[in-house]
Amino acid sequence: MGGAKVTMAVARLKGLLAGWRAPQHRDGLALVVSSGMTSAVGLLYWFLAARMFPPDVVGVNAVALSSLMLVGGVAHLNMSHALLRFVPVAGTAARRLVVLGYLVAVALSALAGAGFALGAIWWAPELVDVAGYGALVAFFAVSCPVWTLFSLQDYVLTAVGRATAVPVENLVFSLLKVGLLVVVTLAALPGGIALSWVIATALIVLPINLWLLLRLLPAHGARTADRAVPITVGAIGRFIGADYVGALFWQAAMMGLPVLVLGRLGAEAAAAYNMVWQFGLALYMVPSGMGQSMIAHSAADPGKVDKARRETVRRGLMLVVPVALVLALGAPLILAIFGPHYASTGTGALALVALSAIPNVITAAATSTARVRQRRAVQFGVPTSLSVLTIGLAWILMPHLGVLAVGLSWLLAQCVVASVVLVMNAPWVPGPPGRWIDAVHSTALLRRVGEDGLRRLGAPAGWAIGSRMGGGSETVVVTVGPVGEGRALLKAADTANGQAELRQQTSALAELHADPRLQHWTPLIPRVLGTAEIGDTFCLTETILPGGSGPDALADPPRSGPFRSSAVAAISELHRNTATLRRIGDAELDAWVHQPIVALSRTLPAALREEAARLGSVLDARMRGQVVGVGWTHGDYLPVNVLAAPNARERDHRLVHRAPRRPVRPRRRDVRADGGGDGGRGGVRARGAAVAPGGAACRGRGARRLPDRARRHRSRPGTAGLPRLARPRQRVRVALGPDGGQPGVEPAQRARGAAGSR
Repeated sequence: MGGAKVTMAVARLKGLLAGWRAPQHRDGLALVVSSGMTSAVGLLYWFLAARMFPPDVVGVNAVALSSLMLVGGVAHLNMSHALLRFVPVAGTAARRLVVLGYLVAVALSALAGAGFALGAIWWAPELVDVAGYGALVAFFAVSCPVWTLFSLQDYVLTAVGRATAVPVENLVFSLLKVGLLVVVTLAALPGGIALSWVIATALIVLPINLWLLLRLLPAHGARTADRAVPITVGAIGRFIGADYVGALFWQAAMMGLPVLVLGRLGAEAAAAYNMVWQFGLALYMVPSGMGQSMIAHSAADPGKVDKARRETVRRGLMLVVPVALVLALGAPLILAIFGPHYASTGTGALALVALSAIPNVITAAATSTARVRQRRAVQFGVPTSLSVLTIGLAWILMPHLGVLAVGLSWLLAQCVVASVVLVMNAPWVPGPPGRWIDAVHSTALLRRVGEDGLRRLGAPAGWAIGSRMGGGSETVVVTVGPVGEGRALLKAADTANGQAELRQQTSALAELHADPRLQHWTPLIPRVLGTAEIGDTFCLTETILPGGSGPDALADPPRSGPFRSSAVAAISELHRNTATLRRIGDAELDAWVHQPIVALSRTLPAALREEAARLGSVLDARMRGQVVGVGWTHGDYLPVNVLAAPNARERDHRLVHRAPRRPVRPRRRDVRADGGGDGGRGGVRARGAAVAPGGAACRGRGARRLPDRARRHRSRPGTAGLPRLARPRQRVRVALGPDGGQPGVEPAQRARGAAGSR
C-alpha cells in the first residue's frame, strides 16, 4: 500500500516536471534560475558591503546604483522588449535590428546619464556631496550606456533562443561583483561599492555581445529566414511609443523609490529599504523572466498567447507563492543576518513586499500578453497604474509609517491592479466586464478609422459608420452606408492576430470567387469591396447580407426542418465542388499525424507519451495508401452563426462563419446527425462541437438520429481522428438561395451527400 502511494507520488511529480521541458517554460525557468542566482549572490554582495561600510555609505552607494538603473532604463526607450518582440520574427534582418537598437539606446543613455548627474544638485544633493560634481557626471555618462547594453543583451539572448545561457552569464557577473568589491575595499577607493558594480558590468558586456553579433544572430537569421515577417521602423516606433511610457513609470517605481526614501527618510532608512528591495526584486523577476520567454515564443503566433498566459501565471504562482510566504514569515530572522539596524527598520516592509509579489504574477503576465498582441492601452495602463499608486501611497504614508509605508504601498497597488486585470480580462471572466472592455476598445478603434478611413476604402460620398454588429477583443464589425441605412460591413483590427485573420479572410474569399468550379456557388458568399491600412489598423469593407437569428429559426417548429435541411445541403455543395482525391503518403502523414503527435507529446506527462506515439503508429498504418477527399471546409458551422429568412416556406437562409479552409488536408465533417439526452435537443455537430439544438441534422433519406450512446464520429476508414492544426477565426457571411442550394439538386439528395461528408 505504501509502495503504491510512493509510486503515485513519483508519477505525479514526473508529470509536474514534464511541462517544464516545453521550450517556453524551459527558457522561462532558465531566466528565473538566472534571477535566483543573481539575487543570491547579490545578497552576499550586499551582506559584505553592509559589514565593510557603515549604513550611510551603503545607502548613498545603493541610491547611486538605483539611479544608474533608473536612468539607463528610462533612456533606452524600453528597447529591450522591442527587441524581444521583433527579433524572433526578423529573419536575416535580426542583426541589423539589434545593432540599430543598441546604437539608439547607447546614445540616449549617455545623454541621459550626463543630464541626470548635471541636475543631481537639485534631486540628489547627497550624491554630489559624496562624489563631487565632475566625478559624478563622468560616472553616470560612462556607466549608463554600459548598464544599458548589459540590460539589453539578456533580452536578445532570449529572443534568439539562448535563454539558457543567461544564468551562466549572470552568475559570472555576480561573482565578478563580489570579487571586485573586496578589491576596491582593500584599495580604499572612494565610491568603491558603485565602482565594483560598474566595472563588473563592463567586463561581461564585451564578450557576450561579440558572441551575439558574430555568431548567434547570423545563425538565428539563417534558421528563421523562411518564416520572417517584414519589420518597419514605424511598427517598432508604434510598439515602443505605448510600451515606453508604461515602462518609464514602472522603472520609476522599481528604481526610483530608493531615491524617494533617501530624500524623505534619510540615508540609513534608504539602506534598510535597499536590503528589503533586493528580496522583493528577486521575486518580481520570476514573472518577468517567464513573461520574456512567453513573448519570445509567442511572437510568431499571437493566436496562442492566451494559453501561454494561463500557463505562465500558473507556473509563476507555483514558484513565487512558497518563497513569498517564507520571506513574509521569516522577515525578522532574515534581515537580522545583515545587522540589527536592518532587522528593526525593514522587517514589516520585507513581509509586505514579499506578499506583493503574488499579485505581481498576474499583472506581469497581463503586460507580457499585451506586448505580444501589441495592445497599447494595456502596455501603458498596467505598469502606469502600479507606479502611480505605489509612489503616491508611499509619498503620503512615509512620514507616518517610515520604510513600512513603501512595502504597504507595493502590496495595495498590486492587489488593486491585479483585481482589475482579473475582472476585465474577458476570457477569464465572461459577461459584462468583457463586453465593456470590448466596447471601449471598439470605440477607440473606430475613432481612429473615422470618415477619412471610409474614403480610403472606396466608400461613396455620404456614407458613415453605423451600428456595431459584432467583433470582440480582436476585431470590430460595424455597418456602413448612408445615415440610418446599412449597405456594407466594415471590419477593422489593430492587433497582429486580428489583422492576420482579416487578411486570411480576404485571401480566402478572393480564391473562392476566382475558382471556376464555384461560379454557381459564389453568389452565396460576400465580396470584399476594399481594404486599407489606416495607421496601425487594417480595415476591409464587404457586402452585407440580411437575415434573422439562426437559433430563433431552429426553435420555431415550422421553420426548423427546412432550416436544417438547407443548411446541410448548402455546405455539401462546397464540399463536393472543391473535392479532389489524394493518396496519403509520407508528406501527408507528416503534416496530418506525426507533427501533431509530437506537439501533443510535449504537453503530456512522460507516462502518456508512449501512448501518444502508439496512436501515431496506428494512424500511420491505417491511413498510409488510403485515398481521401481534400477540399474546402466550412470550419465553424454553429447555429448562432446562421441567419435565416423569416418565412419558413422560402427555405432561404444565410450563414455567418469563419473564412473557409483551403484544401490542404482531408475534408472534415462539417455536420452530422446526433441525438441528445436532454429532451431530444440533439443537433448538428461540427467536428465534435455542439452546433444546433433541435434534433437530427436533416430529414432526408441520408440522415438519421443516433441514440445517446452513439455520440461519436462515424467516419470513413482512414480518416478518423485527423488533427486540425489551425483554425481561422474571422467570420464571414454566406448567403444561400431558395431551397438552400442550387437549381436542379433535390434537397433530399443534397442532405444525403452532406450528412456523410468529411
